[in-house]
Amino acid sequence: MGRRNRIASAMIAGMLGLVLLPVNGAAQYGRALHSMVKLTSTDLAIVRKIVREDFTDKPNGTTKSWSNPESGNSGTVTLLDRFASQGRDCRRVKYFVKPGPSQPASVIPATYELTTCRLADGSWKLDNQAKRDTP
Repeated sequence: MGRRNRIASAMIAGMLGLVLLPVNGAAQYGRALHSMVKLTSTDLAIVRKIVREDFTDKPNGTTKSWSNPESGNSGTVTLLDRFASQGRDCRRVKYFVKPGPSQPASVIPATYELTTCRLADGSWKLDNQAKRDTP
């Protein structure tokens, strides 16, 4: 995975509320941040609901579109794989994010693949290293 993809994955994960970047992370990543779609809290709530609730009983390959009239941002969320890892419910998901018209011209649509797992306390955590439990 290239540096830009690693940065993008970290950013989308942070934007999705799955992990947090270091306090000085923005300075560290520099220009790449200027081309990232800025998601609002409402955007995040829409995307989280899809991953955490709407995909609960859906088969792999299910795609849900989303759009937020407030921000103008939109995209799709696709369930690539759902599996148990260390007893957790894990979901590998592809996110396509399209910036709204209020975003700067330098902001471009982007696609990310991330795996999140539901912890015993009900919270969700990014875990791109999650492996399917063997029977």
